[in-house]
Amino acid sequence: MKMQLISLTLENFKCHERLEIHFDGRNAAIYGQNAVGKSSIYDSLTWLLFGKDSHGKKDFDIKPLTLEGSVKDHAAITAVEAVFRVDGTDRKLKRTYYEVWSTKRGSAESSFDGHSSDYFVDDVPCKKGEFARRVGEIINENAFRLLTSLTYFPAEMPWQERRATLFDVVSIASDTEIMASDPQFAPLVVSMQGLTMDDYRKKMTAQRKGLLKVRTDTPARLDECKKTVTDLSSIDFAALGKRRDEAQEKRTSLQRELDQVEHDGSRMDLQNKLVGIRNELGCLENENAAYRLRQKAENGQDRTTVLRQSLNTLRVQESRCQRDLEYLRSRHKSLDEDVASCRKQWDAVNAEQFQGGTCPTCGQPLPQDKLEESKAAFDQGKDRRKKDAVEAANRAKSALEKVNEDIAKLEQEVSGISKQTEDLTSQLKALEIAPAAEIKDMDNYAGQKAKLTAEAADIQNEIDSLDMSSAARRKALRDALADADKELSKLSGELSKKTALEYANKRMTELREQAAAASDELNKVDQMLFLCEEFMRYKAKFIEESINRRFSLVRFRLFKEQINGGLEDCCDVTVGGVPYSTGLNSGAKVNAGIDIINTLSRHYNAQVPLFVDNAESVTRLEHSDTQVIRLIVSENDKELRCDFQ
Repeated sequence: MKMQLISLTLENFKCHERLEIHFDGRNAAIYGQNAVGKSSIYDSLTWLLFGKDSHGKKDFDIKPLTLEGSVKDHAAITAVEAVFRVDGTDRKLKRTYYEVWSTKRGSAESSFDGHSSDYFVDDVPCKKGEFARRVGEIINENAFRLLTSLTYFPAEMPWQERRATLFDVVSIASDTEIMASDPQFAPLVVSMQGLTMDDYRKKMTAQRKGLLKVRTDTPARLDECKKTVTDLSSIDFAALGKRRDEAQEKRTSLQRELDQVEHDGSRMDLQNKLVGIRNELGCLENENAAYRLRQKAENGQDRTTVLRQSLNTLRVQESRCQRDLEYLRSRHKSLDEDVASCRKQWDAVNAEQFQGGTCPTCGQPLPQDKLEESKAAFDQGKDRRKKDAVEAANRAKSALEKVNEDIAKLEQEVSGISKQTEDLTSQLKALEIAPAAEIKDMDNYAGQKAKLTAEAADIQNEIDSLDMSSAARRKALRDALADADKELSKLSGELSKKTALEYANKRMTELREQAAAASDELNKVDQMLFLCEEFMRYKAKFIEESINRRFSLVRFRLFKEQINGGLEDCCDVTVGGVPYSTGLNSGAKVNAGIDIINTLSRHYNAQVPLFVDNAESVTRLEHSDTQVIRLIVSENDKELRCDFQ
């Protein structure tokens, strides 16, 4: 894209009340004393396109000011119009800016309401957003600043963005491609296995930290193991094993004797016989209970229980129905009151009379047409409210009918329950009045029960006698067993130290092997980390050379070596080894800016008008393929003078 400035017209912009310059796409030199408005020409162009001055500031004075700093003419319209030739096609853009004043009702003076702007593309008015979109189709703001401002890229842009732009311009090769240019980095390519350099260095650093920890911690762990071996080597584990076997044999003997005492054969026979007699006694009692129940059923005593249960159920049902009736009657009363309230509301609305014959604001009588409209609105509202009252009453009546139906059903249900209750009560009284028949046990039940009970008591006495005689022996055996268990536990604890001794010896061997392996692996990791550092330096030089080849004058330093030997990202601009920001003179800065813009223009395939401010400081201006407009301080030119080339 090639963009040329054909003409530029300023009206009431900064110090220019009217200025028109016809560039016709040519290079130009604009001469003038200080403060006659040379830089304002550049500001007007950036304000037209993006609403900012040439330094990217939105908030700057664009209206002509008096010597005291006030606006010369509040009614003046600030306007900038430019014709650009974009790839051979002329495009006209215009932006205006003016104050908005208005006179409020009841006031003789005008008041300031703010500012407004108008936008035009090829003399066609458009909205601000549409104007910005159309400008963006030609060139975006960032690219325009990069390609038209000599100082933006080297001095004003943050170094991180400047660095990223350079990498975009050159399309830096990947780490793998850079490594392939030098055989010394071949082992690094294999070891990285597709990881990025940053991730690989993090991985290696973490491994190195772990290996150092192994190497550092191993001596302390070996000392612990040696102390364990020294402490346990004096123990006679063979003698301890023999003592433990003897203690185990003794315990086994005691347990066998205790089992014989607790499982005495005569006692077990007596216990089994006692269980049989008790089972026989239980069967006798169950048979007698069934015999007595049959007698009760035959005499009608079970009927009394059934009747009482039925009466309880009916009383519960009646209580529930009474609670429901109480709620429905309360609801009935509430709905009656709602119907009465709706009637009163309807009567009150129906009694209202139209009282709207005067204006509520000024109190004067309303005209006939307004009076009729007001009367119609009143009648309409009155009819609506009467209708609402009728509808509310009808809803209450409908609900009332449903409540009446539910009350009738419940009252009928209560009547039926009362009748059933009376009938069951009569039956129960009849059964209670009738004489109760005597309930008897089975024949010879008492004699058989007494006999079995006596036999069970005799056998239990024999068992108790046996238990008393063997209790002392069982206690002695259990105490002896407890002592044997304590001795075994103590011996087993001592013998377990043999396992600790064996583990300590094995662990010492493992620790020595781990330390040796960690030392070997640490050497390999250090070698790879050294290669990483070498590669970072090689890459820094490779990238700087790749980027600097694109420029004629300017050179960029993209990396700084730190005290610890590492590299820190940066993006310093130099010319002939002199830093742009500190030691470079004005003329060299101008040519450095032109050199940068030439390279960026080739990269973006875009050419825009280039403004060179303070061009008088340059004896030889660097060549540029784009339209160049030089702003030159000239003491003899009290007014602006343009020379075209």
